[in-house]
Amino acid sequence: MSKKISITIVTIIIIISLAISIYIPNREKLVDEKEDTSISYSTIEMDGKIGVKDGENVIIEPQYEKIIIPNQHRAVFMCQNGNESKFVDSKNEVLFENYDNVELIEYDDSKYEENILKYERNGKYGLLSITGSTITDAKYEEIANFANKQGEVLTKENGEYGIVNEKGNTKIKNKYDSIESDGYYTEENDYKKSGYIVCTTTSDGYRYGYYDSEGVQVLDEEYNQITRLTQIKNDIYLIVAKNGQYGVFINNSKIINTQYQSINYNQDLQMFLVEKTGQFGAINLKGVEVLPTEYSELTINGIYMYGIKGEEQKVFDINGNTVDVPFDTYIISTSSTKYFLKNENGKYSILNSNFEELTKQNYNFLEYAYENYFIATNEQNKVGVIDLEENIVVDFNYDLIQLIKGKSIFQAMDFANNKTDIYDNKFDLALEISNANIEILDDGIKIYNNEQEIFLDDNGKIITK
Repeated sequence: MSKKISITIVTIIIIISLAISIYIPNREKLVDEKEDTSISYSTIEMDGKIGVKDGENVIIEPQYEKIIIPNQHRAVFMCQNGNESKFVDSKNEVLFENYDNVELIEYDDSKYEENILKYERNGKYGLLSITGSTITDAKYEEIANFANKQGEVLTKENGEYGIVNEKGNTKIKNKYDSIESDGYYTEENDYKKSGYIVCTTTSDGYRYGYYDSEGVQVLDEEYNQITRLTQIKNDIYLIVAKNGQYGVFINNSKIINTQYQSINYNQDLQMFLVEKTGQFGAINLKGVEVLPTEYSELTINGIYMYGIKGEEQKVFDINGNTVDVPFDTYIISTSSTKYFLKNENGKYSILNSNFEELTKQNYNFLEYAYENYFIATNEQNKVGVIDLEENIVVDFNYDLIQLIKGKSIFQAMDFANNKTDIYDNKFDLALEISNANIEILDDGIKIYNNEQEIFLDDNGKIITK
């Protein structure tokens, strides 16, 4: 064998040895971590013991007192008997034996992080992938889910807090005395788009700053208070206080200077009511002054603003124009652009889009239902349903009538007799039941008591009894 060939063989052996040495301790990291959504694990119970099944196939016979499946598409199960707990796979074989004290990361009332766990080593904590690979070293004094935000944890290192995501990337460095969520929530993204209010302690007290949902710092730590207006979607509106003076930022741009003693936001008119030295004014979402700060009283009722200056009382629209409406009369919008409600001295009537009165009777309360129907309260404080011609569609026999959220179904309640009547979308009586409980489903509702269980579709038609 020639010298050249010998060197080549030795080189190949070295390369293979290096590859093996790299692969073996990191083999789990090299596995495709994409979960298999065609698999769905769930627990089963038999004779007071818990097991695991994949679809209809039992893969772990019931033998544990408690089993938690953090991710239904991954074969990682936390099993507990007495004070002893362990993680096992689909073959009931123990996982993570090389780690000390592996734990689930819990949030929001018995929900758990789906892709990460925490482990303990030498009294410190680190992050572990649910597939078994180490994400971070064990260097933190504390690790906990952050404000119900899936895939992010609050960490404490050297007494200071930061944010780390499930890949181990630092989103906010460990340099704060506290970090809180701004509370922003949408049904589409849950808390994913919420931001972070951070706090440091200075010789002058607490100072707050702000990071957006991507971990980009928007405001430095120089404010006494920061509050996000979570009612406003997409853009980040922050009411801030500095040295006792309030202002407003949109994202990182100041639209209202920190010069007011108070700022209150009204969602109905999307307006800020501001106060300076006991005088009030109004500013819109663009930071434009709609009413100067010169009113001794300024309130929003319905679709108008009501201001008092000296002996003068005026009513204004959202553009600051005076409108010819009595000061004791409120016009209230409904979910339909066709109709408004008028409240005059506590009595209600229906108006059209031109603010012309459609009803002759006065009601103690009115609420728009849908189409041309309104839930009404009469002078005896009994509740029924009327149409635009004031025909009684549902008799005034009830203490409460409400439209079930997301459905064309009305729930009418008689408190004295603990009776519930269900009306369908055509106001036909679909069901009478006592001691009722209602569960809203994706495609209807379930209404039940101790004796019966009934399903209705979205329009209030009975499906099964």
